[in-house]
Amino acid sequence: MHIILYRTLAASAIGLLLLGWFYPMSTAMQQALILAVGFGSALLLLLQVALSLSQRITLLSQWVFQYAADSLLVSVLILATGGIFSPFSFLLGVVVIASGIHAQALLPLLISTVSCIGYLTAIYTELWLSHSGVMSTNQALHVLLQVSALLLVGGVMAFIARRHASLSASSDQAVRQHRKLKDLHDKIMAEMREGVILLNQQLDVIDRNEAARLILKRESLASLLLFPPLAEFFHRVLHQHPAAISFQCEYKRHDQILLLAVRRLEIDSDAIWLLTLVDISEVRLLQEQLIQQEKMAALGKMAAMLAHEIRNPIQTMAQCFEIMGKRPDNAAQMQQIFHDEAQRLNRLVNVMLQYSKPLHACMATTLMPELIEASIKASLQELDAPQENQVQWQSELDELYLDADHFRLVLDNLLSNALLNRSDHKSPVTIHLKRVAGQWILKLCNQGEIALDVREKLFEPFVSGRPAGIGLGLATVQQVCMVNGWQVEVMTDIRASEAQKSKIQTTGAGQVCFIVRGSIKRPEATTRNKPISAATHSEAKHG
Repeated sequence: MHIILYRTLAASAIGLLLLGWFYPMSTAMQQALILAVGFGSALLLLLQVALSLSQRITLLSQWVFQYAADSLLVSVLILATGGIFSPFSFLLGVVVIASGIHAQALLPLLISTVSCIGYLTAIYTELWLSHSGVMSTNQALHVLLQVSALLLVGGVMAFIARRHASLSASSDQAVRQHRKLKDLHDKIMAEMREGVILLNQQLDVIDRNEAARLILKRESLASLLLFPPLAEFFHRVLHQHPAAISFQCEYKRHDQILLLAVRRLEIDSDAIWLLTLVDISEVRLLQEQLIQQEKMAALGKMAAMLAHEIRNPIQTMAQCFEIMGKRPDNAAQMQQIFHDEAQRLNRLVNVMLQYSKPLHACMATTLMPELIEASIKASLQELDAPQENQVQWQSELDELYLDADHFRLVLDNLLSNALLNRSDHKSPVTIHLKRVAGQWILKLCNQGEIALDVREKLFEPFVSGRPAGIGLGLATVQQVCMVNGWQVEVMTDIRASEAQKSKIQTTGAGQVCFIVRGSIKRPEATTRNKPISAATHSEAKHG
């Protein structure tokens, strides 16, 4: 319909020009031809309207009819307005150019051919009517240039139409692909159980899925953005640290726990915030149930271990009662056995109480050489081991700001474990305390091996490499390290070249080393020094 409108406007302008300028000076025959062109144009416009409303005729057929008819009307107009010297010859080129706006390469070629035929027919008809005979050389050149121009314009417009068709096909394919991706995006957003919200730089909502609305329920997004950790993150990004790109926290409300995750997406020069909401209430409930089950399992394991450990001393005491009744002369020996078994029961109870007791770090400046010496002396006395050449130690740090009792508890357990688990009781246990890159490192080594089945769960409760061991010493070490923010690990098969760096004698291969690391902290101005506890922590040792 737009083409018909443009054609109507063009025909009206040409008609006014003919009536006001050319028609009064024309001959009777020319005036008749001009009127015929006018009526033909009106009839053609009516036919074009009828064809455009018809559903049976294709667009290509309509275009061929319209532009071919225009070419013929312009040819008649050229005949009526002077033939070779008609000022309206350029209209044929306009018709050919107009036919090239459609993405049909053959259409401008066809219309240019029809225009050339109509133009030559009009020229020769005008010569026949005027009895001019043969055209002059200038007239022939003029006609040749006009026909060549029409054919050239037709070829150019055919190339443009072909290129237009290719670009239109690519554009249509891109549009279809974009629509498919958009439909897929909408489908994914609708099917997701996680809430997804897109925010612009001003934290206004750009888009969100249905899951986000269901998760938030009646709560507005504005109230969610006021959640202190989330609001603090956005405030820090907008005013302090614009380079921050992600944040995650948990949002608790009533009986629901949401996992909030924020990430910045860079799109051109704008930043879009992706906010995801995941309801983890069931996950947290399952975690609590699992923790309770683990606690009950540990309690059952502890009860079984206690029953086994308590039963042996009781059976020994019962046998002593029987022997004392039959052999009174062995009373002194039986009393010693009673005493040893009672001590064993007391040690077992103290170990359990120490492991189950809550720990709290109490920081103070501690003299490390004195603490290490006290631990070595107490451990050797308890094990009734000779003092000479049992432990070799070196400390490169005079003072550390830490919990002295906790450090002593860790050292006592590791040292007792090393002395009891040596493969060669004549080989010394080495202790080295040093500083490396802002950390203190305690390295305690002995000659021996750790079984593969024990190594994987060495720090778990009730895991022991010795039949008489309780299995809580190293578990206590790990518990104390976690409370203080220290790291503990075990390394095996340390070569002698590595041990020689500490300037302490070792036996080379077959070494088992426990390494404890912690950050070197500075004492606070208001903290007083706490005296070193030299008491023996035998109740928590790895027996």
